Amino acid sequence: MSSTVTSVFTFKVESTFDEWAAIFDSKEATRRHREFNIQPLYRGCSDDDPQKIIVIHQHPEGNIEKFVEANGDWMASHRVDLSTMEKSAWTWTDNSNVQFKAA
Repeated sequence: MSSTVTSVFTFKVESTFDEWAAIFDSKEATRRHREFNIQPLYRGCSDDDPQKIIVIHQHPEGNIEKFVEANGDWMASHRVDLSTMEKSAWTWTDNSNVQFKAA
């Protein structure tokens, strides 16, 4: 069973945030995300640098890497500077069914 991962990406764009967001919010981008079972949760830009973007997704483990591999050229064609991309991944375990024994 794969776990759900929340990925946080930051990267630079060579356009404005609004231009990039229009592509990110497009039907084509939605289709590409759904193909890999990726749910975008948040996107925004830095107050200090409006060309620095943050994107947060939830997805099955390993799917974001498959998405970037399959769509890297498409992403770069929208003026995403892939060389600036940084990623962190966050997971949690649901222990709601665990019963604790009294000491």
